[in-house]
Amino acid sequence: MQGAVVFVQIRGAADLAALHKNLHGVANVKEVYMLAGPTDVLCNVEAADMDSVVNAVMAIRRVEGVASTDTRFILSVH
Repeated sequence: MQGAVVFVQIRGAADLAALHKNLHGVANVKEVYMLAGPTDVLCNVEAADMDSVVNAVMAIRRVEGVASTDTRFILSVH
């Protein structure tokens, strides 16, 4: 299993309910957290291989309302 944590910044006028639904609709996005602070949303991505993780990250970037992303690939889980 491969994974990543994707920190998402949203556009100021984004429809939060639609954004949340659309992020959950991205293949391999397992969890979506709406946050308070400098990061607006955190997405947890898990997939069978790194190509699928990268595809999910690219799909997150295309969701309407997403302004930018900052991704951390998970090296190990303890």
